Amino acid sequence: MTIAIAFSWAVVLIVAIQTVFSLFFVWMMSRRSRRTNSSFTPHAAIILCLRGVDPFLGQTVRCLLDQDYPDYQLQVVVDHAEDPSAAVLRDFESDDRMRVSVLKDPPDTCSLKCSAIVQAIGDLDSSIEIIALCDADSVPAPTWLADLAAPLQNPDVAVTTGNRWYHPQDPTAASLVRYLWNIPAAINMIVFRIAWGGSLAIRRCVIDEAGLLDKWSHAFCEDTMLDRVVRRHGYRQVFVPNVMVVNRETCTFGDLMNWVPRQLLTAKLYHPSWPATVGYGILSSAIPFVAAVVAVVGWFRSDFDSVAAAGIALVAFEIANTVLVLMCERSFQRNALNDDCESDGLSLGTCVKLPIWIVVSQIISPIWFCKCFFTTKVKWRGIAYQIRGGKIQRGPHAPYCDPGTQSRSL
Repeated sequence: MTIAIAFSWAVVLIVAIQTVFSLFFVWMMSRRSRRTNSSFTPHAAIILCLRGVDPFLGQTVRCLLDQDYPDYQLQVVVDHAEDPSAAVLRDFESDDRMRVSVLKDPPDTCSLKCSAIVQAIGDLDSSIEIIALCDADSVPAPTWLADLAAPLQNPDVAVTTGNRWYHPQDPTAASLVRYLWNIPAAINMIVFRIAWGGSLAIRRCVIDEAGLLDKWSHAFCEDTMLDRVVRRHGYRQVFVPNVMVVNRETCTFGDLMNWVPRQLLTAKLYHPSWPATVGYGILSSAIPFVAAVVAVVGWFRSDFDSVAAAGIALVAFEIANTVLVLMCERSFQRNALNDDCESDGLSLGTCVKLPIWIVVSQIISPIWFCKCFFTTKVKWRGIAYQIRGGKIQRGPHAPYCDPGTQSRSL
């Protein structure tokens, strides 16, 4: 019974931590301003790196060209001359704000995305003061660029960033698990100041001052390192609730088994708070396993009070997780969505299923952590990368083969 009591108190402690983090997220979301009225609109460039046709790519490009911002250009870097995304871009070639280039001679010491960003920045005119990054699976609001730029009016701020929120059009089991994984991941990224390159802006002068082009030329990702780098140079990174973006793509469990470890790997490689981030995840996912062990031990010892205590603690833990998920979802719906965006939120049927999929995600999580800890090879959009400590070795660069996945994540 002593072990069961200790386990129950551990559950209480973990739920308390989760509650504090969730309330912090709710508070951050409540700080969203309804519209950006700032007159601070320096010459800006949006960089969009493409490899393959993301399900909503056409909508992404249209939204980027419809920004409510007076002076900007869209710099698109296509991974290969034969990349299927070129067909989508042809629908927008008449817009003189969009400039398209093909990735040339990418080094094998970094990811293709980092190569594309470095090339795009090198091609920009010196008059560009702000560089914004957007992922092809993001559909930004009309005020996205203005909202990213506004905090940069403060000379101490070098980086502004948002995050993603999943609302798949087809809520498959895997898509719901990804949605549930992303909520604490997004909260952790806000708490531990981990930038997200899918919705981000940075001062051009800071890129030069901090030597980021060289760092990116030897990196797997462009975003996770930013907070540490800019703080070394006396600047700050700011989270902007307004630029949280909705991702409506679906995925399979096969996609998920590659995608989640890759997200964890970026924090492992480049962020000083990695131990805290992974520790939080391990503790949360360990509860069902520890509950099972306590219950089994209690059963064999005929200590049915321990069995009952473990069961009650587990049920209470999953109910608490469900309540916190719904609280965060409600906060996102109320405060993070742009007025022009549509979102149906979670259906009643999905809400009823949440406890089940929360348990499923907790059971799967150890596989993700193990893959992150021990993997030395990562595959990203068909390209293999060898990870040796902090060194990246890219495999052969070949054109992306479009699988025709419709609304499924690449």
